[in-house]
Formats: sequence, C-alpha cells, structure tokens
Amino acid sequence: LESNGDEREILPWLRISADLDPQRVETYTVAAYWLRNRLGKVKEAEQFLREGLRANPQSYEILFELGRVAFENRKDSQVARNLWELALRRWREQEEAKSKPDSFLHQQIVGHLAELAEQAGNWDAAKKYLEELKKHSPSPQTIQKQIDKILQQHSLPSASEPMPSRDIK
Repeated sequence: LESNGDEREILPWLRISADLDPQRVETYTVAAYWLRNRLGKVKEAEQFLREGLRANPQSYEILFELGRVAFENRKDSQVARNLWELALRRWREQEEAKSKPDSFLHQQIVGHLAELAEQAGNWDAAKKYLEELKKHSPSPQTIQKQIDKILQQHSLPSASEPMPSRDIK
C-alpha cells in the first residue's frame, strides 16, 4: 500500500471488520496505524481507538496505542504515562501468568514508561522499568548497560546494594 488511494481503500474494510467483530482488538490498532501514520489523521485514529476501548475495556493493546497517540502526536507525556501504566496493569492481569505471554507488547509498554521516566528525571522509576524490561528482553545485557549508565550518572544504589536505612524519629 504505497499511495494514499490504496491506504484509503483499506479503511472501509477495517471499519466493516470492527462492526462485524468489535472484540477483535487488532482491527482497531491496525486502522489507527494507517490513519495516524500513513494518512496523518490523528484525531480519527484516536476516535477509532477510543471506540475500540469501549468495546474492549481491558485491552492493553488499545491502551498502549492511545498512549502513543498522546505521546507522539499530542506531545502529552502525562496522559501517555497514565495510559501506559494502565496498559501495563492490564497486561499483568491478562498475560503474566500465561506460559507464553505477549512479551513483545510488554517490552514496548515498559520501554516507553522507562523512556518517560528518564525524560522526567525520575531515575528510580526509570531503573525500575528497565529492570522489568531486562527480565523479558532478548538482549538483557543491553538493558543492563542502560541501567548501569543511570546508576553511574545519578548515584543510585544497584539492585545488589542494600537501600540505606532511614530512621525516622
């Protein structure tokens, strides 16, 4: 699908697919991709995703995509963070106990949360998300390098070091 004409032809089919099977989450995320990235119709993509979320309120996939709209298109980090934190909670509820969880989307969610935490200067949260990302990453050594960089630059204790005790009197 190279030209806008071809892209516009697929959208009615995705609309029909959503109408016929509103619980098919992929329909909403694929349509939102085409609307947002290929046609530049961010508002329509967001509306379609929200429609999908109404039909699938537990969908971590749709929440993740809504977070991308908020972050990449609306430049609203707080809304993106809230959506991604909810997506992570939903992912944990649905996928964590499975023998083969959706680790790709988990990595996407946690990676974006780590990025937001770093941008906000919230080094403890960034470290926490990167530690979680490392557990499911195909390249844990690369993630560990990111963690080590944060630890070194911001004087945080490593996971192996005990946290200093604070006596409150």
